[in-house]
Amino acid sequence: MRILAAFLLATPLSVFGADLDVQPIPDLPLNTLPSAPATETQSATGHWRFALGGGVSYSPRYEGSAANRWRLMPLIEASYNDGKFFISPLRGIGYNFSEDKDMQYGIRLTPGHGRKQSADPYLNGMGDIGFTPEAGLFLNKRFAPWFISSSFSTSSRGNRAELGGGIGFPLSAADHLRLSANLNWGDARYNQTYFGVTAAQAAASGNVLTPYNASSGIKDYALSTNWIHNYDKHWYSTTGLSYKWLTGSARQSPLTRRSSMGSLNFLSGYRF
Repeated sequence: MRILAAFLLATPLSVFGADLDVQPIPDLPLNTLPSAPATETQSATGHWRFALGGGVSYSPRYEGSAANRWRLMPLIEASYNDGKFFISPLRGIGYNFSEDKDMQYGIRLTPGHGRKQSADPYLNGMGDIGFTPEAGLFLNKRFAPWFISSSFSTSSRGNRAELGGGIGFPLSAADHLRLSANLNWGDARYNQTYFGVTAAQAAASGNVLTPYNASSGIKDYALSTNWIHNYDKHWYSTTGLSYKWLTGSARQSPLTRRSSMGSLNFLSGYRF
């Protein structure tokens, strides 16, 4: 386990953050790893927990793309002291300061969402959006079966915030379902990074795109459902379906060819 922990700490998040959907797993930040069945003994406080696996997602080539594509998704998760410290290429590195199991608040460093020009022919001339880590805060509260979640992140690309909530409930001893809604806000610099078009980029596109300055505001809102199935105390899978609507300056961007889009993901893992 020490070897795996060392690997996670040494692996640059940029390896995973450049072209991956960074929110495919439903249980962060309310639970760092999907829980074992209720009849199984949980890991003691002060111990490491790990999960390894992978899966696929079917989602837009980029936010606003007219086409979808399949992506491979790695699953490498580690948490310590009943989830107070967590580390994952997809979810980032963070620490929860709360002693209340129904509340979490803390700090987190996450891989910023990148975008490659080659992801879609319509991005020709836009250039790549490289890896930039985002530092942030999170605050979440569970009022079983309801929950609310919130976060704020900042980086050289600007600031963004997320507010969400929903309900989670068991379907059986081995199955758990979560339904949620989310709002995502970005400041002008953040929205400009992903939806703005400079004069130079417009020229590089062969004037297919027109210059556009994105403004601050709510970027999108989304509905999602996630199903977690425990095969036994070690093996589990998560299946997620979400639908997102771009709004504000993101919707009006010349890069947006489709303002509403769905995505599907499936992951299977082994926890120990």
